[in-house]
Amino acid sequence: MENERQRTIVEAIDLTHDALGVCKLEDGYTVFVAGMLKGERADIDVTERKKSYGFGKIVEMIEKSPYRVAPKCKHYDICGGCGLMHMDYDIQVSFKKYRIETTLKRAGLETVRVNDMVGMINPYNYRNKIEIKFQNGEKGLEAGFFQAKSHNLVNLEECHIMPKRIFDLIVLIKNIANELGIKAFDESAGTGVIKSAVIRESSKTKQLSLLLHLATDELPNRDTFVKKIIAKIPEVVSIAISMTNDESSLSIDPIRIIHGADGLIDAVGDLDFFIGHRSFFQTNAIQTEKLFHQAIDYAGLTGKEKIIDAYCGIGSIGLFAASKAYKVFGIELIKSAIIDARRNTELNGIKNAFFEVGEAEEVIQKWRKFKFDVIFVDPPRKGCDEALLQAIIDMKISKVVYVSCDPATLVRDLKILAAGGYNVEETTPFDMFPQTAHVESVSLLSLK
Repeated sequence: MENERQRTIVEAIDLTHDALGVCKLEDGYTVFVAGMLKGERADIDVTERKKSYGFGKIVEMIEKSPYRVAPKCKHYDICGGCGLMHMDYDIQVSFKKYRIETTLKRAGLETVRVNDMVGMINPYNYRNKIEIKFQNGEKGLEAGFFQAKSHNLVNLEECHIMPKRIFDLIVLIKNIANELGIKAFDESAGTGVIKSAVIRESSKTKQLSLLLHLATDELPNRDTFVKKIIAKIPEVVSIAISMTNDESSLSIDPIRIIHGADGLIDAVGDLDFFIGHRSFFQTNAIQTEKLFHQAIDYAGLTGKEKIIDAYCGIGSIGLFAASKAYKVFGIELIKSAIIDARRNTELNGIKNAFFEVGEAEEVIQKWRKFKFDVIFVDPPRKGCDEALLQAIIDMKISKVVYVSCDPATLVRDLKILAAGGYNVEETTPFDMFPQTAHVESVSLLSLK
């Protein structure tokens, strides 16, 4: 019964947090349908049935929403990377604000003020970092993203969320690899070389950096490969390779620089930031500057405050606040990021910022006896460790400025802080990832 398929006509009465259409069958059974907007009617195929809900696929649209637009990308239906590209951008922005509001209300935080979403004038070509996968195809090396919830690669012929120069570099890598006979790694056969790549473009200098993840210690025809890349795109200032099984930014496998510097320089506002190949840096430069300004405004700095920047990465928010504070203390688990953070203090001539490697919830314990005025937290998607939240409560830090990339973990942590004596005053959502369902936000909490 669970896998029984069924054709039926439904209407989308709402959207889920990841923008699936919420539909009800005649017996009240709930079916989630990708690509449907609220108010639309469609003939669907119920492709999967679970006990209390199922999933469906559009067979034919019967009544379209006036807010539906034609997706800009030819890969939209199979890629899964831009799940909202069928939705008018103003509606995307409204939907994401609604997500924040409903998530807060369900958690009993309905009194928290949610400001208007800060959107973009041009919601395309905004990503300054792309992680791309490779595989061998009939005509040579293919590069792209995995389809949603699969390891089926979409060989990109276009992409509208990355800058043109990054896409040009991906095409160039494929062409040079095919010319030199460099193959993608085939896990099942245990053959080939290239697994994936991380490419960045500086919004300030337009320089690019390239990190290739390999299955072997060396890149075949390395010198020729590098020369051909630089000849076509001289803005590539750093090329590196890493033999690794862990292709994430958390990998500790060695990186070897085979051309140029060990990273590139980007900027937020008046500050320059050196970004290493595995360093975390916000992927939307235009929105990042707006977000940082909002975070500083929430902190209400006068020049006398002592600040903690938890999950500080390469020091971005802390250094952005340093000129308006007395001292800044940053914490980050990844050692290479702290090296970059210290490098960035020197790069910008900042004397009042200090950074330490370690788990935020552990390092902060050493500082419990000191009086801090503001703490910035910008955790990964899983949110803050509960020990860190308890330390904030115990230390009675006057203001908490919480930067979140996941509404669910945000409200979980806000509830803990609220129970510990903090007033959740307001939140401002930012559209850091247009065309996707991801929501970034900055929230202000003050000690009661």
